[in-house]
Formats: sequence, structure tokens, C-alpha cells
Amino acid sequence: MAKRTKEKVTATAYKVLFFCVCAWSAWCILALHLSEIGTKVENTASNVEEWHTRSTAVVRDDDDDVKEEQKQHQQRLVVHVGPHKTGTTTIQRYLNKLEKKGVLRNYKWHYIGLSACMKRAIMNGADCKIQQWDDIKQLWRKGFSVVVSMEMFDYAAALSDDEAKDNISHLWNSLPTPGPVMVETVVMYRTPRNKHLVSAWKQHMASNGQNMPWRESLLSAEERKGRKKILMSTMPSFAEWLCDGTWPGFAKYHTDRIFAAQINPFGIANTYHEQGGANVTMVDMAGAENRDIAGAVVCDILRLPCTAEKTLVDFPDFERPTDQNKRDEPMTLGMSDEDMTEMENIIRQMDCYYYCRVKDDINVLYAKDQIFGDNDSDNDSTVNFCQCAENKMNYADANQSFKLAQQLSCRAAARKSESTSDK
Repeated sequence: MAKRTKEKVTATAYKVLFFCVCAWSAWCILALHLSEIGTKVENTASNVEEWHTRSTAVVRDDDDDVKEEQKQHQQRLVVHVGPHKTGTTTIQRYLNKLEKKGVLRNYKWHYIGLSACMKRAIMNGADCKIQQWDDIKQLWRKGFSVVVSMEMFDYAAALSDDEAKDNISHLWNSLPTPGPVMVETVVMYRTPRNKHLVSAWKQHMASNGQNMPWRESLLSAEERKGRKKILMSTMPSFAEWLCDGTWPGFAKYHTDRIFAAQINPFGIANTYHEQGGANVTMVDMAGAENRDIAGAVVCDILRLPCTAEKTLVDFPDFERPTDQNKRDEPMTLGMSDEDMTEMENIIRQMDCYYYCRVKDDINVLYAKDQIFGDNDSDNDSTVNFCQCAENKMNYADANQSFKLAQQLSCRAAARKSESTSDK
């Protein structure tokens, strides 16, 4: 009897021990599982916090002073995209001067000038990082804003929508700003419109380089050095150049691209807004004339403290550079006044085509031209020049407008040729 009782007690003890071991194991497994869940939750919260921080364009920093500076200074990424022949050189000289003298740093701005890397990005959709990437990224981490200026960015307007979207994406990725950032693009509007096109022609006639994407040389680099002067007698008139895009014996020009990009500010605005997701500010150069373009960018775009005369409040003796890139030398247009008036109308019809598509999505500074009559800007005009509601579909896009301009130019060139033959 005693033996059986002992066996029962022993069996019960084993059962209790087995139960305790199982319970302890289950508790360990549960604790481990809960620990893993907690880690995942913590990591998820960390990822959300990091995404939110990056999406607001401010990177966390261990320095409390840096954090406070970031709170007080709203960071911005401003990209001036031209177009060509709208005072870009003057703007760049001023920004470069302010950067070198440390003036921009005083206001927590950094200027990025001409970059072969960014040129490749907008032309070919190339992946690249600009020079001094790490240094600029550190400035951004410390709350600095960044301004970029490069007229080559207007080339995006000459691309298809898919190409423009891809290339602009590569352009944004070439900039050392962490995470998604709302880009502010600045576009200049120059009038009279036909003079803008003539200025582009003069620039291309004077340039001995700048091939792709605007032209293809018919000579080697070595041949170009000495032969251009010899070929001056064959330099095409404005009408001849726009008609067939050729300087005989020297170069073949992609005048369709030049027309679609370099003199198409509203097309540029539309491209960067629709394909690049950027906010766009259009500056009417006629309205800003008395304030000067470089001063307008620094004072009204970057919003540095300035006087009414666009002089920096803290640096009143700091001189702005003057426009030294004008080409006023007489050159043969080969077109009559009536032809030039018709050219003005063709370009303005193109302006209206893109303006009617983007007018509600852009901010306009110094609006003076009649095209801004129905825009919510500082223009006092009540003239609705484009009549977008009635004629939105009747205007010609860049390709159609170029064909009209080309036909006009060919007619003018033919008249000149006939007149020369009669003599």
C-alpha cells in the first residue's frame, strides 16, 4: 500500500514538473514574440517619423541649435530655368558674387551655378551628382535654402511629355536635398516676342560652340577656329536661318527646338508644372524693368531684405552687375516690318496656347503685358488678351507655331532672293 502511494506521489510530482516546464516555455515564447512585435512597432514608428521629416525637407540633426534654426527658417529650393536671352547671365553673376562674398550665407542661402552634371540630366536623363555634393548636403541639413540658375533647363520644353518627366526627375535627383522637396521654378517672360526670337538668332550666330542640342557643326573643332571669320560672308539672315536652319559650310541648327524652348516661357512653365510637379513663378521683364531682373530675383524671389530700389538692406553698397550680354550690333533680318508684326502674332498665339493651360497654376510678378490681363496678379489691365474660355483650342502649340514662323521666313527669304536676282 505504501509503495503504491509513493508511486502516485511520484507520478503527480512529474506531472506538476512537466506542467511547470511547459508553462515556463510558453511564457518564454510569448515574451519573445511580444518583444519582436515591439521592435517592429518601434521600427515602423521610426520609419514614419523619418518619412515625415524628409517630406518636410528638414533632416534631423543632433545639434539643438541647428534644429532651432531649421524651425525659424523655412527651407526652399528655387530653380531659375531661363529661358535663353532673358538676363540669365546677369542674374547668375549677381548670385555668384553674393555667394563668393558670403552675403547669401548671411541669409542662409546657397547658390549652385553652372553644372555639366545638371546639363546632362536635363538633356539626356543622366544620373549624376553635382560637385561638392556632400558639402551642400550638409548646408541643407543645417537649414540652408538652395537656389540654382541655368538657362539650359529650358530645353525640357522641347521634349515629349514622357521625356520631360523622366529628365526633370533626374534633374531633381541630381540636387543634394534629402527626401521629397517642393521645387519652385522661376521663368522670365520677355517682350516684344519677336525681338526675343531675333536675340536668340544673334546669339547663335555669334557663338562658336554650344552644339548639341541646338545645332550640329559641319566642321571639326579645329576647323571652326579659323574658318568662322572666312564664312562670315555666308552668315544667314534671320529669315534664312529660320527658314532652313543652316549656316552654309558651318553649322546646321535645330531651329524647331530653339523655337519650342528658348522663346517659349509658358511652354516651359507648363512643362515644369505638369511633368516636374513644381510651383512656377513667371516674371514679366517689362514690368520689372525699372527694378532690374537680378534685383527682382534676389529681393522678390529669394525674399532677402531689400529697399524699394532693390538694394540689400544690410549691404547697401553692394553693386549689382549690369547686363553685359546684349548684342545690339546691326545684322540683316531679311524681313519687312509687316513680316515682323506677323511673327509677333505667331509667337503670341503660341504663348496663348500654353498660357491658357497654365494660367491658374502660376504666380506672376510685375505683370504688365496684356497677356496677363485675366491673371490674378498685380496687373491693372482688364484686357483678356488670350480669351482662353472662347479660343483655348484655336491657338497653335510650339510645333504648329514653328511651322507658321518657318513658312513666313521662307516667304521673306524668297522675296529677298528674287530681289537680288533682279538686280
